[in-house]
Amino acid sequence: MTQSDKETLILDSAMACFSELGYKGTTIERVARRAHVGKPTVYQLFESKLNLFESLVTRVLQEMKEEAERAYIEQATVEENKQAMIDAIVYHQQQHLFILQIIEETRNLKLQEMQELRMRIERHVVEYIKTLLETRLGQDDRDIPVDVTAFLIFRTYIALIAEWPSIARPLELDTIRRAMLRVL
Repeated sequence: MTQSDKETLILDSAMACFSELGYKGTTIERVARRAHVGKPTVYQLFESKLNLFESLVTRVLQEMKEEAERAYIEQATVEENKQAMIDAIVYHQQQHLFILQIIEETRNLKLQEMQELRMRIERHVVEYIKTLLETRLGQDDRDIPVDVTAFLIFRTYIALIAEWPSIARPLELDTIRRAMLRVL
């Protein structure tokens, strides 16, 4: 098994453990056991549980970016591309919700490293949305700065998948998609 295969196996196992047990309940030992590798193998690839979680978040964000990039079609209209990119992002809603839940759990635990990770993730996602708006969707000519629009898109998405269910029934993916298109 290659190092890349081991890393994928460990990240998949970590996703399952974090999903089932939360951040606090997940240990490197549990991840190793689930991946059928030794604990030292996990530590060779990831220096800590936080590093493992950060790598998992990076993978999810990379997958989202790749989906959005694949959704973009050079010959399509701006509206068609908006819809395709929103569809690609909303498709990963469950993974995004999982990451948000873990970050929220750690907020309650007051883990400073996780707060810093959350801020890095938010800056990264907002910057990526800003880039999409400028380069792929031609949104740099609005009277609202494009970084503000990117932030509003990100926050609206987060509110719809993570906060809305606390006041009403969770939304269908199609409803989330249409709401996001309205923001754009």
